[in-house]
Amino acid sequence: MTIRAFSQYLAVLPSTLMSRFFRAGLPAPKRYLAAARLVRAARLFENPGFSVANIANHLDYSSPQSFGRHVRTVLGMTALEFRGRYDGAAMLLHFREMLVLPYANALRRLKPLSAIARVRGVRRPA
Repeated sequence: MTIRAFSQYLAVLPSTLMSRFFRAGLPAPKRYLAAARLVRAARLFENPGFSVANIANHLDYSSPQSFGRHVRTVLGMTALEFRGRYDGAAMLLHFREMLVLPYANALRRLKPLSAIARVRGVRRPA
């Protein structure tokens, strides 16, 4: 999921979503989406039959190299090191320790939805 798609889902402009995270003192929403994507990748890697190329394709990366660059940028390791170090549960724990627990109070106060969406009860896509 992209920030654009996520903001459409929440019925806010992407710039509004980014601004609300910034004002709350939170990491950018893009960091949360990137980490969530890696949680999914780690879970998929639990299947020994899945290769890096399979994971990259399944998660809509443009190529296995693109997936590898993403892992290196976010975690500072290769995709194969990532596979060896994290399973789905361990990556979820890492996500929690890096992006949830340090920001728990700010996340509780965050109100990313627009007032119009709350009043109208905007439906979210299934």
